[in-house]
Amino acid sequence: MTPVPEFDFCVVGGGLQGCLLAQALAHHRPEARVLLLERATELCGNHTWSFHETDVAVQARVWFDPLVAHRWPGYRVRFPGLSRRVAIPYATITSDRLREATLSLAGEAAGPARPGRLVIRTGESCEIRSPTSVRLGGHADVFCRTVIDCRGRAAPSGLPGGAGYQTFIGHEYQLDQRWPTSEPTVMDVRADQAGGFEFLYELPFGPDRVLLEYTRFNETPTCDEGRAAELISTRLAEAGVHAAKLVRTERGCLPMPYATASRNEGPAPAGGYAGGWYHAATGYSMPLAIRFAELVARADPERIALEVTAAASQERLRRGFAHFLNRLLFCLVRPEDRWKIFRRFYGVLPEERIARFYAHRFTFTDAARIVIGWPPAGLAPIRFAMSFVSLPGPVPT
Repeated sequence: MTPVPEFDFCVVGGGLQGCLLAQALAHHRPEARVLLLERATELCGNHTWSFHETDVAVQARVWFDPLVAHRWPGYRVRFPGLSRRVAIPYATITSDRLREATLSLAGEAAGPARPGRLVIRTGESCEIRSPTSVRLGGHADVFCRTVIDCRGRAAPSGLPGGAGYQTFIGHEYQLDQRWPTSEPTVMDVRADQAGGFEFLYELPFGPDRVLLEYTRFNETPTCDEGRAAELISTRLAEAGVHAAKLVRTERGCLPMPYATASRNEGPAPAGGYAGGWYHAATGYSMPLAIRFAELVARADPERIALEVTAAASQERLRRGFAHFLNRLLFCLVRPEDRWKIFRRFYGVLPEERIARFYAHRFTFTDAARIVIGWPPAGLAPIRFAMSFVSLPGPVPT
C-alpha cells in the first residue's frame, strides 16, 4: 500500500538555496504543503550573500526583492595601476533577513503568516531515502510528493581531485563616525601579493556600519587569521576610524573546482552546491540559486527531475568554462601573479560582459574575450601540463 504523502514538497537544507526555494514555492504554489529541513539549529547560518542586480530574472523579482537587505547603484575595484567604478547595481541578502522572511512563511515570526503551508524542522539529521521520502533522526520516515536536495557543498575531502579554494573572514563593525565611502569595493587588491591572490571586500551597510572581508584564493581550504586582521586593521586606519565595535564575524570557504567530479546521482533533484548550481569561477551562489528555485517552483511536479536535468545540461558548457578558468588560475599562473588575471578582467571588459559573466549567462563571444590575451606574465606552463596527469577524469574545456 502506497503511503499517503504528508507534504507536496520536502526541501532538504535550510541554507540559501532551500530558503529561496521556500519563498518561490510560496509565491508560485501558495496551496502547496512544504516541509523545510535543516540539520543545524537555525536556518541560513551566518552569511552575507551579494550579487549583481542583473543576476535576477524579471519573473523572480516579485518574491525575491523583499529579501534584499542592502542595495547600491554600483561598486569599485582597485588594483595596482587600475581603479574602476562598475555601474552595475549591486545588492546583498543577509542571513537574518532571509531567516526572518522564511520563518514568517511558517507563522513563526512577525509578518504575514501562512499556517499549514510551510513547516520548518531544525536540529535533526535527514537521510533522503527516495524521490518521495526522507528519514528524520535515523528512525522517522516522512513521505511527500517530491523531495528536493538543497544541501550545502561537500567537505573538502569530498570534492573532485582538482580544486582551489576561495576562503574569507569578514568582520562587521559599528563605527563612531561616518565611513568614507557609500558604495562597495568588491576587490581592493594591495600591491604585496607575494603570498598569493588576496584582497579586501568592503560593504558599507550604512553611514556608520561596514563589513570588511579578507579574501584569499588558495590551494588549501584554510585562511590566515593573522593576515586578515592585519589588512582589516590597516583599512580601518586608512579610513580614519578611531573606535569600531565588532558586531559580527563570518567565515567561509568556497570550492573553485577545475576538474569534473564523477557524480553519484542521488535519489532527488539537487540544487545549490549539492547539485552544482553555483558559479565555480566566482563563488557567487545567488544567480543560479534563484534560477533553480524558479525552475522547481514553476515546473509540473511530475516533471521536476526531468527539467532540472535538462537545465543542468544547458549550463554544462558554461560550467566547463568556469572550471577551465579555475585550472588556468591555479595551475598555469604563479600565485603572486594571479591578481593580474582579475585586473585584466576589469580592465578590458565592458559592463554588459561583466554582468553576463557573473549572472552565468555569458556567451561564447564573452568567453573568448575573457581568454584572449590571457594569461599574463608569470606563467608556469610545465606545471599546467603536469597538473593534468593526476586528474580523476577529463577536464571540460
